[in-house]
Parts: sequence; structure tokens; C-alpha cells
Amino acid sequence: MSGDEAATLPLEQSLPARPAHGWTRHLGARWVVIGAPVVYLVALGVVIASWGLPVARDQLFLWLGLGMAAFSVSAWRSWGVMLLEWLPFFVLLALYDYLRGAVSVVPAQAHLLPQIDIDKALFGGTVPTVWLQEHLWTPGHFHWYDYGIWGVYMTHFFVVWIVAAVLWRLSRQHFRRYALLTVTLTVAAFLTYWLYPAQPPWLAGQAHGLPAIDRIVPLVWGQLGVPTISSAYENSGFVNTVAAMPSLHAAYPIMLMLFFWPAGRLVRIVLGAYTLAMAFTLVYGGEHFVADILAGWAMALAAYGLVTWALSAAAQRRRRAHELAGVAEGA
Repeated sequence: MSGDEAATLPLEQSLPARPAHGWTRHLGARWVVIGAPVVYLVALGVVIASWGLPVARDQLFLWLGLGMAAFSVSAWRSWGVMLLEWLPFFVLLALYDYLRGAVSVVPAQAHLLPQIDIDKALFGGTVPTVWLQEHLWTPGHFHWYDYGIWGVYMTHFFVVWIVAAVLWRLSRQHFRRYALLTVTLTVAAFLTYWLYPAQPPWLAGQAHGLPAIDRIVPLVWGQLGVPTISSAYENSGFVNTVAAMPSLHAAYPIMLMLFFWPAGRLVRIVLGAYTLAMAFTLVYGGEHFVADILAGWAMALAAYGLVTWALSAAAQRRRRAHELAGVAEGA
């Protein structure tokens, strides 16, 4: 066939023929890449509808792992690395859950007056939780914002770990830094629970001159009737009702804001609003004193500073070692 004749052929006839089995393999792989996430999302929806939200640590990590595998099915060889990098993360946090309950004390032995005094000193002699519930909360009647604080409160169980999963999928370097920061903050909180057991407002109600304080989030939860999947390893003995200082619910949002600070102004505004919304939720809902929240923010700042300094120092040591090795080779 001459060059002129080839030029007049339709484009699909002028291209080299592709083997049929190649197209079949390509199409099959594409369907797997698309189908695996769809199957995962459908299965997760069925589980949530049938048994409830997987808020327990082991259940949540199981579904996060399945999700990361489903969304990286084209890179299935990385699944072993995923298991190796996430298993220590899960073990540390599961151990944290166990130890947190192990160091629990009876409420009467937990600290209370310092938190009340700090809140009163900051707000002109008023405990903010008491004031907010007197002005906004109507027992037995749920306002729109009561449902709103339930939604904000629930993000504590998911957001930090979903962000970790997304980071693992997109950037292993950022994931490792994020995991180190999260574990550092969580372990620091456990040590504080051990050294300074503290009562939350809902437990402190009718003590030291405080009126009865309702725990609003569980009330809304019960009214909604949203179930949760039980943990395979937790039990009532792991629950620590006096692990209020610092508030990890408050610490995690500001940790996210600090970690993603370089991402730009819009991200800072969104995460800053999330941090304030969580703080309002905790105080109004009777979960934490303002003192607990300030302690959580301070601990998040300290953990971020420590991890940043440690990683920077390690990077400097590696650069110095590399330079010394280069000098030695040149000599």
C-alpha cells in the first residue's frame, strides 16, 4: 500500500492491530479497579444499615484497611506494606485503650475543683457548660443544633483515621509523619489520664455547687436510634469515665489544623472552624470543661512541636552523615 493510500484510510484502519486478548485483559483490569471500590462501598453501607456504625477501634481499622485495599487494587503488591505500616499503629492504639481503662479510678478520687475554678476564672464566675445548658438546652426537646453537635461529636471517631488512610494512599512520607504525630499525642494524653484523673462536667453535676448537667450527645444518639458495632476486644472494664483532662476530642482537630497548615488559607479556615465547633460541642454537651479543651489544645501544640523538631533533627543528622560519607569518598 502506498503512502497516499494509507493517508486516505480511516484512523482506526491505519493504526496497528491490537491483539484481542490484550484488550480483554485491559478491560478486565479496568472493571476490577472500578468494581472493587463500588463493592466496598455497598458492603460498608449494608453493614452500617444492618449492624450500625463501626466506631470501635478494631472495627474501624478493619473497614479502613478494606477500603485502602479496594481503592488501591491496581497496586495490590503494596498491601503487604500497608499491613506492616498499619499494624503497629493499631496495636499501639489498642494498647492505649486497654491501659486507659486500667488506670481508671473511682470518680470520687478524680480531680474536679481545679477545672471548675479555671472555668469560673475565665468566664467571670460562671461555668460555661452550666450557662449554655441553661440557655440553649431543653430536656426532652431536641433543637436543630442538638443534632448538629451530635454530628460534630461523631466525627471524632472517623476523621483522624480516614485522613490517615487517605495520606497512606497518596503520600507514604506524610502518612508516617502524621502517624507519629497522632501516636505521640494519644500516648501523651494517656500519661496525663494516669497522672491526673479528672471528672467531666456530666459526672460532676450536683457537686460543689453545680446544678445537674445533662450529657446531651448520648441523649440525641438514643433519640436517633443509631446503633454501633461492638468491639471485639473492648469491654466495660476498658472504659475510663475520668479520662477528661486533656480532651482528645478537642486535641485532634487542632492537630489536623497544624498538620495541614501549609495547605493554604481555605484549609486553615475550615479546620479552624471545625476546631471551634468541636470545642462548643464538648462544652455545651457536658462532655468537657473549657480547662480540658485548653489542655487538649496545648498538648496538640506541644506534640506537633516535638514531632517537627525530632523529624527535623533526624533529617539534619542524615544530611550530615551523607556529607561526611561524600567527603570520605572524595578523600
